[in-house]
Amino acid sequence: MPLEIKYEAGLNMPVVVCDQCYEEIADAGDGIYEWLVEEDGRPWDGRMYFTHKRCCHAFEQARGGRRRWCWGPLECLPIYLGNNLRLSWKEARALAYRMGRM
Repeated sequence: MPLEIKYEAGLNMPVVVCDQCYEEIADAGDGIYEWLVEEDGRPWDGRMYFTHKRCCHAFEQARGGRRRWCWGPLECLPIYLGNNLRLSWKEARALAYRMGRM
């Protein structure tokens, strides 16, 4: 399960965990998200995985090699997801601040 909650400094915080080494991806620049695709480029089963950049090759090799994998930079994922959720960034930031998670 790549998304987890950790408890730190009195707060419950969502974190991304590498599906290969099971360690937290603490810096978005160190990670990617990946998914399997059919030959026509459509998602195979819709599942998304997270890996450190240093772990992606081992992860893919253990699950069928590079030929059927697509990936994106982890830095982009929150933006894409926020857009798909029609998120108001200003309202979301204010809500997170009020909830004490920022």
